[in-house]
Amino acid sequence: MIHDLLVQPTPDGAIVLLTEVSHARSISRLLRSGVRAILSRESDPDDVLSAIYATYDGLVLLSTAAAESLAAVYGDLPLEVEEELSEEITSRETDVFRMLAEGLVNKDISARLGISEHTVKFHISSILDKLGASTRTEAVTLGIRRGLIPI
Repeated sequence: MIHDLLVQPTPDGAIVLLTEVSHARSISRLLRSGVRAILSRESDPDDVLSAIYATYDGLVLLSTAAAESLAAVYGDLPLEVEEELSEEITSRETDVFRMLAEGLVNKDISARLGISEHTVKFHISSILDKLGASTRTEAVTLGIRRGLIPI
């Protein structure tokens, strides 16, 4: 039974699980515990190898059954981004935000966008406010989690 399954995440790796588990709660629990790929036990060896490579690259891979199960339960919930953003991030703020995620400093962002450093600071301040973040790092982390910054 899945309730008896203890999955311990490893510090340097991700877990690829071959199982017949298809209940959304169980899948969600497995993902939270460190499993990064859930495939059917009958998966083709090439699919298993692809899952290993995908998890190594930081991706999460689910079988069709697992993905459909999660979508059936969680698909109608409002998007986290819509709930948590007090205002929408503008297109210019998105440009600044993505460069911020690249690790660029204000001077480099201003040079790339052709705007002043003061304007860059203004955009970053606005982004932090809209996300409810107190640091640039926290803002980038939230942006990635909410799908505002592609990884």
